[in-house]
Amino acid sequence: MLHDRNGQSIAEYILILALLISLVGGALWQIFVTLQGQFNDVNTELGS
Repeated sequence: MLHDRNGQSIAEYILILALLISLVGGALWQIFVTLQGQFNDVNTELGS
């Protein structure tokens, strides 16, 4: 599929790459939101 030099293989490669980037980005965002929530809980406990 990706060894061809036609436009379709390049488009498929870009599509797969974009999908992987979106999955990794979504996972990192979810981790960031979770960590942010945990830090907010810790700050609330320290502040009280």
